[in-house]
Amino acid sequence: MLPDVLPAPATALMGGPPGRYASPNGWWRRIALRLVALVSVPMMLAVLQREHCIRFGWSGDDQFFRECFSDLPAQYSIGGLNTGFGGYLAGQAHLTEPVLSGSVMSLLGGLAPGGSALEQSRFYFFYWVALITLLLAATVWCVIQLAPDDLQAAAQTALSPVIVLAAVLSTDALAVALVAGALLAWRRDKLTLTGILLGLGALTRGYVLFVAIALYLAAWRSDDLARAYRALLAAATTMLVVGAAFAIVAPDALAASYLSWWSGGAGYGSPWLIPAIATYTLPAWGVTLLALAGWGIAGFVGWVFVRDAYRPPTWAQTALVVTAMGLMVGKAMPVQASLVLVVLAAVSGIRWRDSLIWAGAEALHFVAIWLYVGALTHADRALPGPWYAAFLLIRIAGITWLVTRVWDASHYPSRHHARDVPARSAGTADAELVSP
Repeated sequence: MLPDVLPAPATALMGGPPGRYASPNGWWRRIALRLVALVSVPMMLAVLQREHCIRFGWSGDDQFFRECFSDLPAQYSIGGLNTGFGGYLAGQAHLTEPVLSGSVMSLLGGLAPGGSALEQSRFYFFYWVALITLLLAATVWCVIQLAPDDLQAAAQTALSPVIVLAAVLSTDALAVALVAGALLAWRRDKLTLTGILLGLGALTRGYVLFVAIALYLAAWRSDDLARAYRALLAAATTMLVVGAAFAIVAPDALAASYLSWWSGGAGYGSPWLIPAIATYTLPAWGVTLLALAGWGIAGFVGWVFVRDAYRPPTWAQTALVVTAMGLMVGKAMPVQASLVLVVLAAVSGIRWRDSLIWAGAEALHFVAIWLYVGALTHADRALPGPWYAAFLLIRIAGITWLVTRVWDASHYPSRHHARDVPARSAGTADAELVSP
């Protein structure tokens, strides 16, 4: 019998778990179609949660106290995205986004109809809601293809509470879909496509580079470096080609996000912000050094993870460890950055219980961060800095919990911290991308 798709109380929605005489052929495909559609449920909740801003606009402090802020309409108004993609290339639209996400943002910005500023921002926001829904649906489909015998992974992806909190905050769903596509391409031995998707993902969000590093580490442990080199070469080539094109046409757009990161200090979600909350602000160069050192430690931890694992961990499991560690020690860890962990955790075999524990920590931090931002202008009706630091540490503890679950499942498999997914042969374990 195949494992249950959802927690027991929720299985009635999907028709319940398969019965004793259910045919494995065809059953999961019918359920899979429903799972892809179910991603619309958390997306609808995400839109409803932003109802106040949709009605009255994304301006003033109310967007923080009502916790309906989104960077998408804010960037549309501030960055001049109504000039479209042509304006972005010409320097009329100003963004500090990597070039692929900036290009998509400006393309959609050029489609917004005329009208008041609120109407334009509202149209732009709903354009992104539609696109993000399609991207997440594609992500769920990729997860289904990665682990057809473990539809609980797809259910965790489609119904994750983190989608409600983070999906419509920024363009991270684009990077997440590209990562899921790369995992599936690797699974199907399409190495060039794997590299292309990784390269495009890195031009959307920098944390995709952690996923690429994890590919090398997982391949090193499983003696599959030849395939990994081909994929990583395709990724580097993709980044160089796209980067060279933008360097010629729009060099300012290409450099904007990297210059902003280099000169910026500690941002929200970063542990390096805690000294600033305690009245001592770390200099930007100090935060840069700490982030770079932290990334080096994240890579080392990933190497220890694959070296000491009971058997070669999958790419997704290694990526969860390295990406989570890299995010936690970076200059900033915005709410939306956790969206990539949803997919990596699900494909790594994280159980519903552990996933919901982490999602609970994310939800606490989500509430706290907007109240803390509001406190910067209205200290009498928001969250004091020390309390925000406490919730930030709770979030870090939640992400660390995910890492420990994967670590224990890989190093001490008899403890069954991950779901018991049928094992594949040793030669295809990594390619299958399922939990050991």
